[in-house]
Amino acid sequence: AYAIYLIDTLGGRELVYRDPAMSCFNPIPLVPRPTPPVVPSFLPADAPPTGQVYVQDVRRSNQQIPDEVVALRVVRIYPQPVQRVPDRGQVLFEVSKGIEGLAPVAPDGSVAFTAPAGQPLLFQLVDKNGQAVMAMRSFVYLHPGEVMACAGCHEPRRAAPGLATSPPRHHYPELTPPPGPRYPGGLSFPRTVQPVLDRHCIACHGLAEKPAGGISLLGTLDAAPVRLGNPRTSTAYKALTQPEGLAVVAHRNQETVLSRPGDYGSRPSRLAQMLRKGHGGRVTLPPEDFRRIAQWLDLNGPFYGDYSWNKPEWRRIVPEAEARLRAALAERFGPTVANQPFAALVNAADPAQSRALLAGLAVEAGGWGQLSPLFPERDAPWQHLRDLVEATLAPLPAHDLAGTCQQTPCECHACWIPPAEAEFQARRMERPNR
Repeated sequence: AYAIYLIDTLGGRELVYRDPAMSCFNPIPLVPRPTPPVVPSFLPADAPPTGQVYVQDVRRSNQQIPDEVVALRVVRIYPQPVQRVPDRGQVLFEVSKGIEGLAPVAPDGSVAFTAPAGQPLLFQLVDKNGQAVMAMRSFVYLHPGEVMACAGCHEPRRAAPGLATSPPRHHYPELTPPPGPRYPGGLSFPRTVQPVLDRHCIACHGLAEKPAGGISLLGTLDAAPVRLGNPRTSTAYKALTQPEGLAVVAHRNQETVLSRPGDYGSRPSRLAQMLRKGHGGRVTLPPEDFRRIAQWLDLNGPFYGDYSWNKPEWRRIVPEAEARLRAALAERFGPTVANQPFAALVNAADPAQSRALLAGLAVEAGGWGQLSPLFPERDAPWQHLRDLVEATLAPLPAHDLAGTCQQTPCECHACWIPPAEAEFQARRMERPNR
């Protein structure tokens, strides 16, 4: 516990103040001071919760930006809410990031868009395949109603902007949402990438008696306890991140000094290169599904998209409900499907994306059209199957509160915050004028 001392040049110390319940530091003298002037805000009173960004020429840079850049990707950073959180993936102490959307780059290199205000944002330049060419390693904020402009992407610091006119306010379009499902928080491997693997890959890499190449891409979760250095990921995640060069990510305190085109992310990763070439003629991913894998690589290959100690992926399987689901699958699709591994049937992170629901649903209804007989639409029988899928996962015993785990014993080291805040607010209500 820190206390406040008066220290002289000879090393003498005199205790000024010590609080037995909390540390004390950075004392500020309580003396009369003149009231500082109130500076009026330059933002409109009815400003929306968004700001606008204008980049004069994304190719004006210290680096050689390739001509194939077609869009700017806006990435949101999610701050860590409490002191202790589980690892998000193979990169220790990585922050959670999610994609807000993309803005097209004009032929002259300019780009203008509307983005959320009050959130830390970083930008990535992407090519026609949805792969990041170069990415920021810092971040920016927008105030509500603010228009922020820059000359380029990593442009020379001493260079002045060229002669150009910023677009009118109504020429800052909304961002185009990224491919894949939308959900709260940052990008999640089980929600964004695993459904792509379930649809296109596990027939060879997981469901076969001997997985091709000895590689299983099933979403089976590691049963080991959560600890630093063991983020408790899945079989598929380990298979795609542990081989050297398959997924090229920037590790904490090991990354290069400067951001350069193609240094990390999907472009230098062998996984993306292999998929773009069709995996030796074995599979051709639809562009949207390839982009889902590319954006996961470009966001540094996370597994979890949040900091929670109460993750849906950690829900336990209800044996009786699992038996009912398998019986229904056997009746409709046969015993081969019904007897497949649970992770091949149910996506614990997002049951709506479970293979048991989408593989037997017609493409026109948003499914994959892989099993027979197909559900032609999301009708009552399909809804019943969805209820069976959701029932296989037990509810979580605890739920986050203000970012704290609310578990017993506490894992986040911050569960004292919500009751302390409630007590503080109660005291304020008792003494409104103090």
